[in-house]
Amino acid sequence: MSSNGAVCPRALRGLASCFTISAGTLMITAHQTKYINGSFLTVEFNDLAAYWCFIFANFVVSAYSLLLICLPSKSQLWRFAVALDFILTVILIASCSSALTIGMMESEGNPHAFWLPICHIFPFYCFRVFLAIGLSFFGSFIFMIVQLICIQEAFNIILLE
Repeated sequence: MSSNGAVCPRALRGLASCFTISAGTLMITAHQTKYINGSFLTVEFNDLAAYWCFIFANFVVSAYSLLLICLPSKSQLWRFAVALDFILTVILIASCSSALTIGMMESEGNPHAFWLPICHIFPFYCFRVFLAIGLSFFGSFIFMIVQLICIQEAFNIILLE
């Protein structure tokens, strides 16, 4: 698995880690307070469990990826890492999807559940949430590219032997 130790997959892992760390940090800082009808209304990310899952998945995947950057290229742990990459990327994409669903509910509302849209009242909060989700999706796309590179190298080694 010499490609796992190559510069390109490591650089892509570092780039994807930057995107996922940025996404998690943006989501943590997503809050806004407004004075409406004589009272202060506050909206925060920690009101919903899907956002906590999103933050946790982003930080776990980025920490794992940063640890893999430090792994020596000749290590036998790369075989295990390729399999674990798939699992963590699926978890990252699932958390992005659930956060996007909640973000769309906050943006559009749900008349059946009597959930009113809040993005026209709290635009700064919604901007940060959707920016975090977009960064995380982009990071997961880069993780998928890294996986394809690693799988291609693994199959080349198997076919050449």
